[in-house]
Amino acid sequence: MSSFSNTSELHATAAVNDILAKVLPGMKKVKAASETKATKSKGSKAQLIDRNLKKMIALQQRDVHKIKKKERASKKNALKTRQSQLLKLEKDAKLQVLKKHLKDGTLTQHESEYINKLTKRTVRNAKSWDMDDEEKEESLELQEYILQNQAESKNRERSNKRRKRVKAFKEQKNDSDGQPIEDHRYPGLTPGLAPVGLSDEEESSDEERGNGRDDDW
Repeated sequence: MSSFSNTSELHATAAVNDILAKVLPGMKKVKAASETKATKSKGSKAQLIDRNLKKMIALQQRDVHKIKKKERASKKNALKTRQSQLLKLEKDAKLQVLKKHLKDGTLTQHESEYINKLTKRTVRNAKSWDMDDEEKEESLELQEYILQNQAESKNRERSNKRRKRVKAFKEQKNDSDGQPIEDHRYPGLTPGLAPVGLSDEEESSDEERGNGRDDDW
């Protein structure tokens, strides 16, 4: 709308208001259409700005909430990772102690109960497929070591038995080849030789007993 039209509209509105004031005193004045539009335009702009401000504040608050949530999650994950690392170190140290005690044969009752408990839990979890990676690794490593240690123990036992058999065979072979055999009555004495200090009477009595046995035979 041109400025001339606006001016004419304002003059006409003023004339109408003067007539109304004379005819109907106290009546609300009529506003021109341009004034009404300007007022509405100002109001709509203010409302738009207010809405935009509210949206910006809401977005900022949401961003702050997201940032805090991410920070809490990051700290929680870091703490969980740290605890997991410490737990793994503790389990590894315990496993090394168990290996040493198992190898030396110095397992305590508590350690034996722990191994039995771990073995049972491994079997149970293996059946239900319910075992985390750390428990599975620890259990498999311990079981592998136990089996290896048992195999080594059996090998040592078989080797010791073999050495004893070979030693007994060699001793028996030496005896059969004419090596001196000790008198069981007098250890360290070759048969046919009287021990030092043995009197003639003792020799005679032995001979008499020997003759008596021959007679009985």
